[in-house]
Amino acid sequence: MDVPAVAVTLNTNDFGDVKTMAILAQVAPAKLDMNATATDSTANLVVVSGTNMTETDTFLHGVSLADFAVVCGNLPGVTLWAPVQDECSIGTLANNIDQTLFMDELYVNSIEFSYTTGANATENYGAETDNKMWLLNDGRFVNYESFTLDGTDVGNGYVDLTLASGNNIATLSTGLGFLRRDDNGAPGITWYDADLNEMVNVEIAVGDGAGTTAYVYDAEVPGVAVHRVYFPTTGNYVPAEGDRIQIIYAADAYSTATNNTYFTALSSADRPDMIGAIRQGQVEAYVVADTDSEFDISWRLTGVTITADLTREPLAELGHLSPYDRPLTMPIPITVTVDSTAGDLENWSKFAGKLSEFDANTLDDLKLADLMAEEDLKLVVKIYAQTDEEAGNATADNRTIMTGSDLIGQNWFLDGTMGTYSAAAQTEHALKTIVVEHLKITDEGSTLDVGANMTQTFGFRSTNDLYVVKGDLSIDTITNGHKIRRNG
Repeated sequence: MDVPAVAVTLNTNDFGDVKTMAILAQVAPAKLDMNATATDSTANLVVVSGTNMTETDTFLHGVSLADFAVVCGNLPGVTLWAPVQDECSIGTLANNIDQTLFMDELYVNSIEFSYTTGANATENYGAETDNKMWLLNDGRFVNYESFTLDGTDVGNGYVDLTLASGNNIATLSTGLGFLRRDDNGAPGITWYDADLNEMVNVEIAVGDGAGTTAYVYDAEVPGVAVHRVYFPTTGNYVPAEGDRIQIIYAADAYSTATNNTYFTALSSADRPDMIGAIRQGQVEAYVVADTDSEFDISWRLTGVTITADLTREPLAELGHLSPYDRPLTMPIPITVTVDSTAGDLENWSKFAGKLSEFDANTLDDLKLADLMAEEDLKLVVKIYAQTDEEAGNATADNRTIMTGSDLIGQNWFLDGTMGTYSAAAQTEHALKTIVVEHLKITDEGSTLDVGANMTQTFGFRSTNDLYVVKGDLSIDTITNGHKIRRNG
């Protein structure tokens, strides 16, 4: 095969944040901040209601599977790199980097969320690309600098990188070490047009002053500055106030930019810094029907796994070795597995849409046809910062903030509206909520072995409708004819 195939796996603990998924899905920068109450212009998700899918006034920060399919306005895949620390510096804070693995145009092709008793909650991604390189010696330090342009920047017509005087951007075999590429394969920078909500890689050339249609890098402006990047003066790529410039480059040192990490957003103060991994006491999972008025956690669930297969089709053309795009194949299949310790038949009746009859002791039989007839089930998984014991030995809406908790002073979100924990005894809200709509049962199994409790496993399928929301959701936002959709 002519085209290299590079498979990438990204495994991480789930720590209650949506930023990892949002960055990998290329959620627009204007909707990626997620640091204030969601509005029509800052929200990536919206709640709709009724058979006509009428938009409500409830906007949500978050990400959906549909975001991975969006091509217009996005770059061709995301950029990923992994610095390898010098062996003698392991365990220290030293920036002694021996080498850096770098990959561009990385496309996510699978997602898995796993929540089980006795293990850390995990959030795993598979991806594919056709390029991979190692940077070493004078190019081993990969730098990321991002500029939100103000009136002064636009008036000056340039920005200055924070790489120190005496350090240099590397010269690679492909040219100067700017690591993103324009459509013609030339070294480039990324320009985000805030008005059009579009990102594009634009060529950057080497020179000693502003160019016409390309960005220009000047290594030294005598007596003034070093590492200056001039904006073009004419053409389609002239930036305006409010636009953003992203520059990724290989150098012989790290710059001093405070944002010199691609995933800086993951360490935001909006996320409680006490979260390292999520365990069973911080996870609540529900399967709700559209008629439910409260969350019921009394099912003895022991595990929930959500997987989505984002199949990519490499599109090739004569004249180019590598694919020019890898569009997502629609619809996107979603698989949900729910495990529980067997008790009474409450789970069966819930999945069959006959819970009210079960609770009233009027239900005399349950059969497979009942399970297959239910159409409006939704899976809801909520991730909390506190365990249930820290939260007053309570679950769902009865959770409270523990005295002296590190959450006090942190922000919370409920149905897209932001607030701040000011004292103990306040209601604790979920850090994030996962919703999978339109569950259709595919399989059911019961296992009974000598020496072990009986278990039940239910398998479901859905397509497209997986949403990960920053913060908490009330039951009415999810049920009673409401659905979550991407806010285009």
